[in-house]
Amino acid sequence: MMNILTKKSILGLTAGVVILAGSVSPLAVQAVAENDGACQTPAMHQRHFDPEKIAQRIAETYDVNKDDVLKYCNDGIRFKDISKAAFLAKASNKSLKEVMEVKTYNNTWKDVAQSLGVTREQMKATRNDIAATRLENKLQISKQTSLALLQQGYRAHDIAVANALSNNTNKPISDVLAMKKINNTWHDVASDLGVDDNTLKKDMKNIRTAFHNKGFHGQHRFFMM
Repeated sequence: MMNILTKKSILGLTAGVVILAGSVSPLAVQAVAENDGACQTPAMHQRHFDPEKIAQRIAETYDVNKDDVLKYCNDGIRFKDISKAAFLAKASNKSLKEVMEVKTYNNTWKDVAQSLGVTREQMKATRNDIAATRLENKLQISKQTSLALLQQGYRAHDIAVANALSNNTNKPISDVLAMKKINNTWHDVASDLGVDDNTLKKDMKNIRTAFHNKGFHGQHRFFMM
């Protein structure tokens, strides 16, 4: 009984310290009570991850403050949850802090999105904006061009491949995209355009590097209502 009471007292004290230290979300209080406060990341990345780099990537992707990301990370909140909160912050035009204050262990991120009044259309527009920005920064594809194509329903990866083939053949990117059908591959399209395998492989390698960030794939589909 003494051990149980001691543990409860310690957890209560820990949560209290967090609250006194500043305004934090209920999720942060729970997180601190469950771990030592070290930055958390999915198990698949445990061996090779740099909190500073991940925080910087989240900050750049969602236009939030890097120091705020690191603060929540050090409060014991997983980068996965911080990323979701940052996405909603961007979609709702609110601060990361405002979003985190809504999230608790008793609600879901979908609940948070609904509480913030974020619509499916806003989420889609935010995903497209993030993808178009990354296409521009990593592959030098005009954001305006990418946004127009994304809004037409093309996937970011297909836009990236079509752009590479367009650059190799001086053929408009829209014409290249039109060549990709449900019953053929990009290798088939490249072959039809006269692009050799070595060139295609090199382009694909560059595209994979640009897509390395998981956030680029629009993983926020779990918010769809």
